[in-house]
Amino acid sequence: MTSADLAAKPSKSRPQLGRKFNLLWSASAISSVGDGMRDSALPLLAVAVSDSPSAVSVVSVSASLPFLLMSLYGGVLADRADRRRLMWTIDAARAVVVLGFAAWVFLADPPLVALAALAFLLGCGETVFSNAATSAVPELVRPDQLDAANGRMQANMLVGGNLIGPLLGSALFAVAAAHPFAVDGVSFALAAVLVAATGRSTAPSTRADRRPVLTEIREGVDWLLRHRDVRMLAVLSTLGALACFMGTTMMVLMVTKVIHAPAASYGIVLAAGAIGGTAASTLAGRLSRLLGRGTRIALAFLLMGVSLILTGLSTSVAEVAALYGVIGFGIVTWNIQAISLRQQAVPKELLGRVNSCYMLLSRLGIMAGAALSGWIASVVSIRTPLLVGGGLLLVLLVAVLFLLPRMTALETVPAASEPSDVG
Repeated sequence: MTSADLAAKPSKSRPQLGRKFNLLWSASAISSVGDGMRDSALPLLAVAVSDSPSAVSVVSVSASLPFLLMSLYGGVLADRADRRRLMWTIDAARAVVVLGFAAWVFLADPPLVALAALAFLLGCGETVFSNAATSAVPELVRPDQLDAANGRMQANMLVGGNLIGPLLGSALFAVAAAHPFAVDGVSFALAAVLVAATGRSTAPSTRADRRPVLTEIREGVDWLLRHRDVRMLAVLSTLGALACFMGTTMMVLMVTKVIHAPAASYGIVLAAGAIGGTAASTLAGRLSRLLGRGTRIALAFLLMGVSLILTGLSTSVAEVAALYGVIGFGIVTWNIQAISLRQQAVPKELLGRVNSCYMLLSRLGIMAGAALSGWIASVVSIRTPLLVGGGLLLVLLVAVLFLLPRMTALETVPAASEPSDVG
């Protein structure tokens, strides 16, 4: 069948994902916009309430800590609980917290410690929510629909969290500091209602089945260590994250210090990356029908590696922006493949805990890549981390080509059951 045939028969080529998934997706879209608004407003408020240059860093670190401290426990919660109930409960709690904070900001300037506490609490909620959402998707769509479903969820984070949300948050903050937080709180409340409307997930574990938290965490870790192919996927993602962030961390300095473009040009580069990622999210379902899983994975690493190297050799903002768009496309394409493979290969009763291990390893890879980027740039040059990161991605591409049969075999592993609640 040709691409023209696909375009002529949309009803057959574009699978309907179902009402319940659409409710979940809508909830994610609304709360992503709210998250983006808050993420832009919190640093602005930190600058407004404190003269210390470290104020923004305090808030940023507080928001990042939960991913390190809560990931593994969040996986246990996602496997113990009714996942969709857990999601709407978290969103309802976040709505109460953020609306209360908005009222505080409306009445007085909160201290910096309150901003840090808010960032930490919401980060805890986001860590558990993200794991539960990723684990809930296979319950709502068929295996052949996972790429399309995960693509739409990724698009929410890119468009809502990285584009629309920050722009709205900054604009509303200029009107009144409390406004972005009030709208964020309302977005959490709406998202909670939408997720609740999807009904219950498959039966959670009973109290009698539960074991000590550390024992359940160990079960997830042990499963990942024993399952060679999923372990390989986690290692590949960790190293890929390290290589990619080794390069992209220097993007702002590449634009402003090497090319000597105005600071506003960096916003254009970021927008191009978001557009590329959104394109990958939108086309995920179609790519899954046109290209095999192995080809999509190899294409993602090829695009990321070559584009990072070319970015390190670029001499204009236009070149950097175009290449960052390609990098964004590659990153999101790879993320979708990795998520879908994991959802198919991991038993549903362990999916939350295995996801949590995977998320923690990826986060550590991101942190290591960012740290190495700064060190290499200070010792050699700003261009070097981009060249090294791109080269490492191409080395990983060679490994991917050897491992493709094992990765694509994960789609046929009879570990995860069929979706139980499509509709």
